[in-house]
Amino acid sequence: MFRLLILVIVAGFCMTGNAADKKELGFKLDVTVKGFFSPEVTTATVKSVTPDSLAETLGVRAGHRLISIDDCKIPGCPASVAKDYISQDIGTKVTFEFISEAGTNYTIAIPLQ
Repeated sequence: MFRLLILVIVAGFCMTGNAADKKELGFKLDVTVKGFFSPEVTTATVKSVTPDSLAETLGVRAGHRLISIDDCKIPGCPASVAKDYISQDIGTKVTFEFISEAGTNYTIAIPLQ
């Protein structure tokens, strides 16, 4: 039951309502959260990167860990806040900070598409 709840919360974090509202970042995340009523993102790891996307061009790779979205630090970022950041209007730039598997931090800004 708890795993199903996490799956539902993660799906809510990754999706933004109906298909017409879905935003494209150029990468997909494997996200874990803790908490029930006010879940917080505990980890967010890049699962895949869209070939030839801006994210790929900027160096995002599978296995890199997301450590902040627009200064909302992970772990600890409320899932609702993280979802709000990636649910903004198309064209809005969102800043992501990652740490590579080699331990290098880097920051990118991607306009929502």
